[in-house]
Amino acid sequence: NSPTLSIEPGVRMSAEEIALLQDAEKKVYGGDFKSALPILEDYLKTNPKNLDALDLYVKAAMDKGDSTLAIKALKHAISIDPKTSHRWMDLGQIQSGVTALKCYRQGVSAMENQLKKAGGVDAKNCDGLRREIASGFASIAELFMTDLCDEPGAEQECEKALASAMRASTQSATAQYGCANLRFIQGRSKDAEPHLKACVHIIEKVGDDGELTYEFKMSVAELCLEMGKAEEAADIVERLLSENDRIVQVWYFAALCYNALNEVDIASQYLTRAVDMLKKSPEPDLMHACENLKKEIFIKIKNGSLKKDDVANEKGTEGDVGGMEMEAAA
Repeated sequence: NSPTLSIEPGVRMSAEEIALLQDAEKKVYGGDFKSALPILEDYLKTNPKNLDALDLYVKAAMDKGDSTLAIKALKHAISIDPKTSHRWMDLGQIQSGVTALKCYRQGVSAMENQLKKAGGVDAKNCDGLRREIASGFASIAELFMTDLCDEPGAEQECEKALASAMRASTQSATAQYGCANLRFIQGRSKDAEPHLKACVHIIEKVGDDGELTYEFKMSVAELCLEMGKAEEAADIVERLLSENDRIVQVWYFAALCYNALNEVDIASQYLTRAVDMLKKSPEPDLMHACENLKKEIFIKIKNGSLKKDDVANEKGTEGDVGGMEMEAAA
């Protein structure tokens, strides 16, 4: 996302301060955390209640992966302004268990209050708020499927949260995904399908405007593949690669999708890219998975389960599949 510094209402700042924060913002969004964090830290020493600076600081810390810094700054920002929902949701995102649950519930409550105050005057803004509320309930449901799955009544709490999410908005991709995921886990694939279809449709409609995270879209693609929707999974993963092609797991997953579609030539090309990346930054478990996928592709070719035209550059030897050398069996 591009920088969009928004000064908090009622806050007076000099032109010099605004310029400083805009410079820090450009660094944050450009991934230059090493330069941005000291600038923001120095500014916050003399302006500890400036929420614009705190929000930038939180983003820099979260993107850097420093949850300790982010949590400290978020708690400080919330102590100044406890009614702003996004800080509660961000705090819940980087915590776990009951602590995260409390944060999410506070965030949802703040959004519901905001929606009541809006009174439906601004239809577009209200629709956005409803989607955010639905997403908040979906985050609560996710907790009861993961961290809190062993708590008494976890499944019922999950169902309750997802029902609330769907009442808030059926146009929330995260709510639709949550419903699909729960039904799939319950072994109710037929009931999961409409929700997954709706989720994929929303992702296609939203595009790459940043409303949905990269990680979330990857989770949707994974569920698509698990449910036998390899074509939908491949479509999503292609968009992900166009956003960021530096994540080796996504290249491997793309190869899985095309292998499921019996597009062995494309699968081979994507797997080659994954293997090349792993040679530079080794991940033994993922490399082993790549080797197994290579063998699976080779067996398909050897058994003639693919049409001849589907196989690119087949040389007829076990040492080469679509231009990739087969690794020796472990």
